[in-house]
Amino acid sequence: MPSQMSRNLAHSFFKVVSKLNSLFPPKQTTPRAERRRRHFLPPRPHFIHRLPVEILAWIFVLGAEDDDLLAVAVSHVCRTWRMTALRTPSLWRRIALVPEEQMCRERIHRAKACSLDVQLLPWRATRSRGIAPQRLDVHTVQLRMHLVLPYIHRWRSLEIVLPDYEPFLANAALSGCCVSHKRGRAPLLEELTLVYRNNDDSKEFCLFSGCTPHLRRLTLDGLRLAWLPSLFGRLVFLDYTHHAFSVGDDAVAELLAMLGVCAALRELRVLFPRRSPLAFVPPFRAQLGRVALRRLVCLHLRVETRDIPPDLTRLVTHLSTPSLISLHLTDIGHRRHTFPSLVHFMQSYPKLPSLQTVFVEYGWHGSFLRRRVTGR
Repeated sequence: MPSQMSRNLAHSFFKVVSKLNSLFPPKQTTPRAERRRRHFLPPRPHFIHRLPVEILAWIFVLGAEDDDLLAVAVSHVCRTWRMTALRTPSLWRRIALVPEEQMCRERIHRAKACSLDVQLLPWRATRSRGIAPQRLDVHTVQLRMHLVLPYIHRWRSLEIVLPDYEPFLANAALSGCCVSHKRGRAPLLEELTLVYRNNDDSKEFCLFSGCTPHLRRLTLDGLRLAWLPSLFGRLVFLDYTHHAFSVGDDAVAELLAMLGVCAALRELRVLFPRRSPLAFVPPFRAQLGRVALRRLVCLHLRVETRDIPPDLTRLVTHLSTPSLISLHLTDIGHRRHTFPSLVHFMQSYPKLPSLQTVFVEYGWHGSFLRRRVTGR
C-alpha cells in the first residue's frame, strides 16, 4: 500500500494542476478558426498516388494500346503523372504518321531505345476521342515513311492501309522497305499489316532485305510479296486476301506455293475477293501440288461474292490439315440464301478427323452441311 507521504505528494500535485487550469483555460476555437487550421494542414494524398510507379506506368501502357493520345493526356494531369509518362519509353512507342511531323519526332525521341509500332492509316485520332480522315497521296506517303525509315531496325510492327487508288502509291509506301542492304533489315519486327485492295502494281516487293527472324503475324490484302522462307517461314498467323493479278488455278498454285513456306502456321484466313467480270479465267490444271499444314488448328474460309469462288473450292482440295480443330465459314456479304455451290464444295472438302468446332453463318448454312458435319 502507498505510504502517507506519497499520498500527500499526489494530493499536492493535483491541487497545483487544478490551479494552473483555472489560470490558463483551454482556448475555444470557432468554426472559422477550425477551417483556417485545416486549410494550412498538408492535404491527404489521393489513393492513386499510393500505387507504385511501376504499376502506374503499366496501366498507362495498357491504356495506350487502345488510345493513341492517352500518353499525351496523362502527361498533362499532374507533375507526378507527367514524370512517370516521360520516364516510360514504351508508352511512346506507337508512331502514327500524321501531318504533325514534330509530334512524330518527339514520340521517337521519348521512346528512347524501345521498339516502335509504326502506323500509316487513312484516318487519325482526335482530341475528342474520335477519328478524322486524312488524305494519303504519293508525296504524302513517301514523306511520312521517310520519317521512320532510319529506325527500321527498331520496328516491332508496321501497319499500312491505303484505301484510295493512285498510281505508284504502293511503290511510295514500300520502296524504302525494299533496300538490299543490312540497314534495311527488321530484326525486331513481329507483326506486319499491308492493305491496298485497289493496287494495280503487279510486281513483287522483297521486303526488309529478306530478314525478319521474329515475324509471327501477317495481314496481306491486294499486294504481291516475294515469299522467302527467311521472311515468312516462322509465321503462326496469316490473314490473306488474294490480289487481282491471277485467277483460277494460277491463283491457287501461287497460294499453295506460299503456304508451303509457312510450316509453323497455326491460324489461316483466306479470301478470294470479287474480280472483274471481264477477267480471263485460265483452264484448270491437271496437276497441282499438295501442301500439308500439320500445325494448323484454326481455318477461316471467307466469301464476299454471291457464290463460293471456284478458286476456294480448288484450294481446300489440295490442303492437308490433320490437326485442324476449328473451322470458320464466314459470309461477308450476309446472304439470306444458301450458296448454290455449297453441296459441291462440301463434297470436294476432304474429311477432317480432328475437327471439333464449326462456325457457320448466312450463305454457308444448309441442310447438307449439317448432315456432313454431324454425320446424320
